[in-house]
Amino acid sequence: MATIDVDIIQDVEVLLRNLNGYELLSYAICNEECGAESYEWLSGRVEGILVDEFKHLAKEKRKQAAQIRELFKRLYPNMDPLKFNAPPLDTLPVCGEMMGVEDVEKALAIALLSEAIGKDVYRKLQRMTGDEETAELFGRLAEIKEEAYKRLLEFYETMIER
Repeated sequence: MATIDVDIIQDVEVLLRNLNGYELLSYAICNEECGAESYEWLSGRVEGILVDEFKHLAKEKRKQAAQIRELFKRLYPNMDPLKFNAPPLDTLPVCGEMMGVEDVEKALAIALLSEAIGKDVYRKLQRMTGDEETAELFGRLAEIKEEAYKRLLEFYETMIER
């Protein structure tokens, strides 16, 4: 199974605590767009049924980014989201391992860890925001991460049983 760089997670938590709503939504947009790119990249590194699953997850992340962008436009109609040049929150702690992934089992393990971290991050964002609509969106995103985790876990368990 993949390992987590705990120092990076703590750094992310400090960063999140210091962001206002405008910045949190901007970062969340970048997070989902970068996450989609990560899954698209992973889909090119594996074979078989996981290719379709990673492509599906990339598509879902793009839909999530669009939802966040829509909320952003309603809350900040005359502003553009900030551009963050950072890896997605949910893959940040496992980026090093992701770049070296060579087999399906390891790719799945990293994706599982990424989705679990993503769920926790969105729960934190949900608690941190002062806006009810934004909190609701972050809660829905956490639930989507949980569903993705469960789907990937089924793939992983099936693979381990073989």
